Amino acid sequence: MYNILLVDDEPGHLAGLSKILRRLRPEYAVHTAKNGEEALNICDSENFEIIITDIQMPIMDGLDFYERLPSSRKPQKVIFLSGYDYFEYAQKAIGLGSFEYVLKPVDIDKFTHVLEKAERSLEEELTSLHEQERLSAKLQTIIPLYHNRILSDWIYGLPLSSDEERELSDSLLFHGGGSILVTMIQGKDMSDEKALDLCREQIKARMQSLLSENGASISFFSEQDGGLLISATNSRLEEPLLARVEEQIRLAEFESVRISVGISRSTDAISIAAPQLFKEASIAAMEGFYLEERMIFDCAGSNIDSRLFLKPNARLEAMLSEAIHASHTEKAIHEASRAIIAKLVEGERLPAPAELIGYCKKLLMKLTEATEYLKPEIREHLAVSIAESLAAVHALGQLQTIIAGRLSDISAAITEARRDSKEMVIFKCLAYMEEHYMEDLSLESVSAVFHFNSSYFCHYFKSKLNINFSQYLTQIRLTKAKELLEQSNDKVYQVASQLGYQDVKYFNRVFKKEFGLTPEEYRSIARSMKRG
Repeated sequence: MYNILLVDDEPGHLAGLSKILRRLRPEYAVHTAKNGEEALNICDSENFEIIITDIQMPIMDGLDFYERLPSSRKPQKVIFLSGYDYFEYAQKAIGLGSFEYVLKPVDIDKFTHVLEKAERSLEEELTSLHEQERLSAKLQTIIPLYHNRILSDWIYGLPLSSDEERELSDSLLFHGGGSILVTMIQGKDMSDEKALDLCREQIKARMQSLLSENGASISFFSEQDGGLLISATNSRLEEPLLARVEEQIRLAEFESVRISVGISRSTDAISIAAPQLFKEASIAAMEGFYLEERMIFDCAGSNIDSRLFLKPNARLEAMLSEAIHASHTEKAIHEASRAIIAKLVEGERLPAPAELIGYCKKLLMKLTEATEYLKPEIREHLAVSIAESLAAVHALGQLQTIIAGRLSDISAAITEARRDSKEMVIFKCLAYMEEHYMEDLSLESVSAVFHFNSSYFCHYFKSKLNINFSQYLTQIRLTKAKELLEQSNDKVYQVASQLGYQDVKYFNRVFKKEFGLTPEEYRSIARSMKRG
């Protein structure tokens, strides 16, 4: 629908033409004015796509009105009405740039033709205008992305073309010395990506504003990692400014994100040294993973060693395996997760968070793959859960909690698989041995209880547990022996008898072979450690 303005000092002609227009284009909004001055006043508050005006009018004629007409951002067509005697005026109007003219008295067919011509021209110009606006909006989006990509390539040490070098020089806003700050912005429990992006933009604005108060700076997000805000600045990064940075970010109450700021050393040529400074600042920012109570970290005091790689450790793997099979599983799991984290970060140098998280992922994945009784789809589900939960880790304490959670999942899956397994007999055998270990158990006696051929039962037992019957029975008895030695004052021969050993000397030999200590020596050391 178009807005049309009719301007004519003859009331009858104005009413007639208005009636014709409403009949030809009932969807259009038709407005009227009696002279050029009145028309100008209307045009101050209303936009018209088509204006049809007489030339000869009192107060202000059509040509004067046309020359004073406010410029319109939208396409606009002006059609002049002219008597034959004033044809030269119409020609002058055409020369001034008006669209068309119609001679009076108005011929309806001629008028309809001119109106349709004006409408087609408007449609073409509007289509062109919309395309220009679309391209302009796209350009406004592309240009910042282009600058951001150049800055990101520069900070990662990627090659730039000569044109990109010039763009970089213009974007940096300063030359010579400066430092790099890396702000790690990680979502805690935030699943809303739009809200997280908004949060990151707010932090960027605050950082840029604070750094710019004391010098030139530019802040941009890494193309490779959207959670890294990189700031290049020639501001003096002294304690008062850094305290303000931390204060302003904390005051913003970004509870849903974990923020850690790393600072590089200062250099005399930031444009050249930027990739190295970026690495320094990134490593410093990783300290926030280990020290959640702090926000800002200087590279000079960093304990992170990005070249430290964690090696496979059979003892840690065994610790996890024991935890998920322990009688008091939850307690054992939490103790194991604490012990593993403590072991992995016990040195003076700390592994990069990604290395630590990756190592823990390998431990859990290996445990899942090595666990018997689990169906392929259960293993896949556990693997996905491990990968997804570890992908969102932002702090050491959270990592420990997630390890415990995934161990609990594995333990629960094993329990469920055992319950549903067609080969429940092996677990019944193990339970029977746990209950009757103090008796004179033998491979033959246990196989008879479960109606197995002793030879078949021997093979079956070892194929399931990778240990033979007598070795497993010895492990049960020695585990119980340690508990009795630690918790009771019974004589060693009494302990041996309670375990099913009738020959105390044989018990002593078996115990020492396993632990390298006699039962009495073990009791003495265990109790002294408890007192200490």
